[in-house]
Amino acid sequence: MLKPEFTVRRIGERYDRAEVDAMVDRVLATANRTTQPSVTVAELRKAAFRTPLFGSGYSAEEVDNFMADAEQWMPDRSVPSRVPADQQRQAPRFTAVRLREGYDMEQVDAFVDRVMATVNGLPVSSPVTPREIHKVQFRPVRISEGYDVEEVDKFLDEAEAWLSI
Repeated sequence: MLKPEFTVRRIGERYDRAEVDAMVDRVLATANRTTQPSVTVAELRKAAFRTPLFGSGYSAEEVDNFMADAEQWMPDRSVPSRVPADQQRQAPRFTAVRLREGYDMEQVDAFVDRVMATVNGLPVSSPVTPREIHKVQFRPVRISEGYDVEEVDKFLDEAEAWLSI
């Protein structure tokens, strides 16, 4: 497995390059089953990197995406088994809002579909991780119809807890 090359940024959201490089080396060693100290799924989920005060750093979005993907390579990851139909969690229904800020309905629906498939152990092209849920941002809508922001945020907190167990 090749080491990823992250974009180096001088401004905006970025992470300390040395911290990221050290974690990536451990992730790749774990994925390749070499002798270095291995990384656990729990460590991946809790990993946090400093933002350099001055100077360059790696693109936070690219690093976050790599960390979310890396969970799938860890030997200690739990492979969700299909939940029996009578025990599956049901997708939430959100209130539509028009005259105040809401979240883009299509974005929320697509993400919730992935969350529910992951939680219920159903096939999904890209399972959702707690880190991804924590970092997700939906496009706000003000004039067109959108989902109630508080309801969606409450669901995301709950879903993050489901997957963190």
